[in-house]
Amino acid sequence: MTYAVDFADLKQRVSIEQVASWLGAQLKSHGPQLRGPCPICKAGGDRAFVITPAKGCYYCFGDCKKGGDAIQLVANAKGLTVKEAAEAIAQHFGLTQKPTVPDRSPQPQQEKGGFKPLDYLQPDHETVHALGLSQETAAAFGLGYAAKGILRGRVAVPIRDGAGVLLAYCGIATAKDQSPKFLFPSNFDPATAIFNGDRAEEGELNLLSNIVQVLEAFQNGVENSVCFLTESITAQQLEQLASLMDQKKCESVQLF
Repeated sequence: MTYAVDFADLKQRVSIEQVASWLGAQLKSHGPQLRGPCPICKAGGDRAFVITPAKGCYYCFGDCKKGGDAIQLVANAKGLTVKEAAEAIAQHFGLTQKPTVPDRSPQPQQEKGGFKPLDYLQPDHETVHALGLSQETAAAFGLGYAAKGILRGRVAVPIRDGAGVLLAYCGIATAKDQSPKFLFPSNFDPATAIFNGDRAEEGELNLLSNIVQVLEAFQNGVENSVCFLTESITAQQLEQLASLMDQKKCESVQLF
């Protein structure tokens, strides 16, 4: 083939919408996103597969529980390596040359007042990558590997209230012998907060199972997602969610 595969060039020239259509996805507009049945696993209903065109990313809330860019979508759908998927896209769309691609690297989110941030976290640590999280996602949330403190040996994720004020950190287990999977400081009640509620926006809200799923969804372009921080949910927590939705003008919530 004559096209020298450059991933950034390829994603600039072929949109993820074009790739999804090629794979047979049947999508409908829902605000800034496109939704429909997953063309890969066919599970989760007619809104489980989400594309965010502005970010060039997709995520499946069905059986796949995976996401990524257009190249990763083809790789997952056809069982190819990333390089093979890029070549397949280039060949299908007849690409023969490379244009210049502007830098669209995401910028880290500014910290807000409240609880003092942990300045020793390592966002580029191998344990962060082992969770499937990119350095850009780590920077956006201010998370990283904790080499000391009560969350030592875990990936520490900031927990904020609906206004963005830092309340505490959650330590995500990075080894099989670490229990529980999500560890909170003893002076913090996880039932009092909804993770990622500060990022909630007007429109439809996605309620996911845990912090990792919310981070993965965000990384793959589905930003309007939250989760409770406890396994069981109380009436007070549901009232808290309803209050958050009212404050952020979220018209409905999808459960995944």
